[in-house]
Parts: sequence; structure tokens; C-alpha cells
Amino acid sequence: INDSLLQPLWDSMRLNYRDYLRSPLFPIAVTVSSYFVLCLPFLVCDVMGDRWAWVQQFKIQPNRRPTASMLLHCAGVTLYNHVFFVIPASVAQWAWRPPVNLPDQAPSLLELIVGVLGNLLLFDFQYFIWHLLHHRIHWLYVTFHAIHHEYLSPFALATQCLGGWELVTVGFWTTLNPIILRCHLLTTWAFMVLHVYVSIEDHCGYDFPWSTSRLIPFGIYGGPSKHDVHHQKPNTNFAPHFSHWDKIFGTHADFSFSPAVQ
Repeated sequence: INDSLLQPLWDSMRLNYRDYLRSPLFPIAVTVSSYFVLCLPFLVCDVMGDRWAWVQQFKIQPNRRPTASMLLHCAGVTLYNHVFFVIPASVAQWAWRPPVNLPDQAPSLLELIVGVLGNLLLFDFQYFIWHLLHHRIHWLYVTFHAIHHEYLSPFALATQCLGGWELVTVGFWTTLNPIILRCHLLTTWAFMVLHVYVSIEDHCGYDFPWSTSRLIPFGIYGGPSKHDVHHQKPNTNFAPHFSHWDKIFGTHADFSFSPAVQ
């Protein structure tokens, strides 16, 4: 007897959208569409500015707000990366990777939660090391990562304002890790969407009461405030999500506003 809470959802997806779900392009379509959709609420908050005082009270650095030119610059870089890196990678993947098989069985809710958490933790370790290297090795920093640090106060659209190579490596780990952990496809897609969301949230510039870092106790999750510190003090808070690696390696720092002009 299948008692999975997710089975009806999985049955509906695999029976009604089989050809779409089996396509090698589907995970990329999920992540790209999720990115732009999930950026929108924070973009609206940035655009509305002082007209939404109830939102601006949660702005981490209220004296630093993205200008129209900043937003357009990041949108342009993101569009460039998608046209010249993401789309070619998608086409290449479509060419060499066969359509995936859809299992009949859905994962249990516990399997999905554990799988998503495992993927987040594995990516957190990988990107902590990769991010640290980009700051310690001058050539990597100036060639690929410096563009991400043009702004002392991050905002949602700056999330993927990266060098194309760095964006490709992030996508590589996001795609590879569920394979390493032998995750169900539904778990894989759930991880990808959640990973996109928390990455945007880290850069959004707002510390809302419902921010992930406030929902997870004991300070084990970094969140937007900790990532703001990284943009002010680039030799701190390298981990993308959790805080344990920075604490272990002595690179952890709490939020402190710097009055430097952006």
C-alpha cells in the first residue's frame, strides 16, 4: 500500500506532463523561471521604495537602495549570462543527455525533506570552498567574482550578477548533487526551486520576520543579514546558506552597518 502524501501530486505530474518532465531541458526551465518569478516581489519592494514604508522598515541598509541604473545593469548581466551560458548549456545537455525515466513511486515526505536538506548542506560546503578560493586567488576574483561585489548592499537582481563561469559552476553542482545523493526527481526539483529562493533571499537586502534565518533557530542559518556583511566585509561569511563552515574556519561575522558610500 502506497501511503505517500506526495503520490497523488506525482501521479498527476507524470501522467499529464510526462513528455515535459522527461526532457533534459525541464530542470533548467524550472530554475530559470523560478529565478525571475521569485525576484519579482523583492524587485517591486525596491522600486516602490519610500512609498511602502511598512516594507522599508525591514531594509537592512536603509540608506542604500538600488537605483534604476543598478537594476538595469544586473538585469543586463543576468540576461547576457543566460543567452551566452545557460541557453548553450541547455542545448548541449539536450543533445547528449537522453530523456529521464519517471519512477512510478513518489518519495515520502520525509525522503523529500531529508533529500532537500542534504542537497543544501552539500552545496553549502562546495560553494564555501569555491567562494573562498575566489576571494583568496586574485585572478579568480578579478576575472569572475569581482562583478558580484560592485554593490555594498545587495539586492535580489544582484543574485546572478556573476561572471558566466561562476554561474556555470553553481549550476553544475546544483545539477550534480541530487545525482550523487540519488534523489527522486520530485526531490531534485523541490531542491532546485528552494535553492533558487534562498539564494535570492540572501541577496534581497531585507530581513523580514518570515526570512529563513529567522525561522531556523540557534543562528545556524546565515540569511540576508549575514550576506550583507559579506558584501561590506568580503573576507567574511563565505558560506551561501548556513553558518557552521564560517564559524569553523574563523570567517564568521555578524551584521554591522558601515557608513561608506556605495
